[in-house]
Amino acid sequence: MAQITRELPQPPVAPPELDELLFNPKDDELEFLRSAISKDEAELRRRVVEVQRDEHRDIHDEGCANSHAASAVYPYPCLRGFHHVALMMSRNPIYPEVLQSGVSLGEDTLFLDLGCCMGTDVRKLAADGYPSSRILGCDLRQIFLDLGHKLYRDSESGTCPIHFFTSDIFAVQVPLDLKSDPGPLKISDVQDLSQLAGRVRHIYTGALFHLFDEETQKAIALRLALLLMREPGSVIFGRHQGLRDAGYIDDHLGRLRYGHSPLSWPAMWRTVFEEVAPQSQLTLEIQAELAGGPQGLVQPMQGQLVWSVKIVTV
Repeated sequence: MAQITRELPQPPVAPPELDELLFNPKDDELEFLRSAISKDEAELRRRVVEVQRDEHRDIHDEGCANSHAASAVYPYPCLRGFHHVALMMSRNPIYPEVLQSGVSLGEDTLFLDLGCCMGTDVRKLAADGYPSSRILGCDLRQIFLDLGHKLYRDSESGTCPIHFFTSDIFAVQVPLDLKSDPGPLKISDVQDLSQLAGRVRHIYTGALFHLFDEETQKAIALRLALLLMREPGSVIFGRHQGLRDAGYIDDHLGRLRYGHSPLSWPAMWRTVFEEVAPQSQLTLEIQAELAGGPQGLVQPMQGQLVWSVKIVTV
């Protein structure tokens, strides 16, 4: 059993100040944000910055526990770089295949974004045509989901059919009982990741694995493999910080984080599926490549590991 080491409540080194100038969306991102937030670019920018930093409260005051400043929850460099409104998922090479599969399968599919933050990627997925009623967005922290509804203004208006919920991936038990006939699942009733055991056709996770050490990353992968449908065409995909040669990342916030390489990452996934399906004839197609890192971080990344794991045969 892998040893799980959770994130520190706060990094040991103080993060740099926020910088609004780092909000510099690409053309496709700006087009989506205009359609989803506001055609008025000034209003769009105001709302994006507002959820990143609460301009009306000092987070050092007594009321800081109720602050809606995203950066006050945990100073992720991704939030500083405005990646909560970036379209990372749709740039994965397997995204068109996942989207087409979702469109074709309709109500017979289920999509999970684990660590969805404010839900920009899944809202774009729905806008692209994946059945929105079959999309789940999960994050550990409710405040990020609330901020997503605040940014896109789709909660009170009832215009968001995507089901968002909080759950802890480490609470999923290993081994997990995969029932041969789990029965119907009402999406709106899902409040725990364990309810999705063996049900999810497509799983995405962005900027999650690189927050942990090597053993903990494997622990996450094991649990995602248990949530995935054991059928040809089922896919887990994502992106996170990686290295050309696997090892520990030189982290500017003093955190202990492991970086997989394009060679070590597929090897880990093959080991994971051997553990969760030891007697099966399951075969996998695994893609992993190191791409350029996103902008907005203090220390240049060695690269983004962009990857997918697809079940080919069972």
